[in-house]
Amino acid sequence: MKKKGLTMLLIATVCISMVGCGKLTTKQDKNVIEQTDSKDDTKKGEKIKFDEIGLEYYMPKVWNEKKGSVSPTCVAPGKYGENYIVGQIPYEYVPFEFIKKLEKDSKKEKTEEEQKKVVETYQSKAKDFFVIMVLDKNKEKDGQKEEIEEKEKTFKNYKNHEKVAEKDNLECYLLYNDEYDENGLSDEEKKEFKEVRDGINEFKKNIKLSTPVEAKDKISDYKNVEFKAKTIDGKEIDSSIFKNSKLTMVNIWATFCGPCIEEMPDIQNLYEDLEKENINVLGIVSDTPNDENEALAKKILDKKGVKYDNIVPDESLKNGILKDLSGTPTTIFIDSNGNIVGKSLVGSYSKEEYKKAINTILK
Repeated sequence: MKKKGLTMLLIATVCISMVGCGKLTTKQDKNVIEQTDSKDDTKKGEKIKFDEIGLEYYMPKVWNEKKGSVSPTCVAPGKYGENYIVGQIPYEYVPFEFIKKLEKDSKKEKTEEEQKKVVETYQSKAKDFFVIMVLDKNKEKDGQKEEIEEKEKTFKNYKNHEKVAEKDNLECYLLYNDEYDENGLSDEEKKEFKEVRDGINEFKKNIKLSTPVEAKDKISDYKNVEFKAKTIDGKEIDSSIFKNSKLTMVNIWATFCGPCIEEMPDIQNLYEDLEKENINVLGIVSDTPNDENEALAKKILDKKGVKYDNIVPDESLKNGILKDLSGTPTTIFIDSNGNIVGKSLVGSYSKEEYKKAINTILK
């Protein structure tokens, strides 16, 4: 996943920790943003796909031209077949030139006061834009009370509630306004925001629904893991490393993923506990190789005190398990023969929960 989120830029600039929204900090941290490479898809622009929500769409031309100015603030998925709200994705607008400035400033060290000013400026520039919501009609009457209330509350925040796609019992709504708060924007930025808003009409024609697919259904197709790569520190590493341990826990994360980063201290503590039991822990940084992301990953790992190896994926990994990854963090378990064993875990878990999963596999 190569998309560079604004939260990631803020981390690079001010070194603050990312957090997800609502359900993103729970075991339901399941999201994926996928860019296709086929000729037809490239002509249409960037294709965004969320398999576990059953949602996909192409970004309008005006949004593609201003890369990153329209981006999701988070993805809050439910569980298909159980939840009324199958998925909710709020998007925001941030001026394109401001994003470019954040990228440029990300390489500079800042004082605490300077960091604070960057965050304040960002908050004044970022504008809630629209929300995509996928609902399960079958769960509307007997759905959880808080989900019904969440749906009604979100709808009230937007004037327009357009049903833009339908598939079996699923409905997708696009929620947006005709007028927006433009405080904090310059005249040029207001003009740009108007151009971006005009892309809504094109956008809502490009939204499609399909039957949601759970992460375990995709990862279970892979029987083993092979690679020849380097760690984030430049050390050569390959899949023969699995032979050295009776079990290896592989945590797949990304630099833009708040829950991934928040769980790192727990995973480091787990790694220290498991060493004496000949159980290893590895990380895979899914949004590398990329020079900027690798530099950011090093900074994150150092800040979180991570000592276990983190891998910059090679083509085997990128065209294998990473290609069909449903979201980050995702954790898989590999035996000494390089075979994937047990159930994959999608989302952030506690040290105790990871230990429980490991003990189940070893029984």
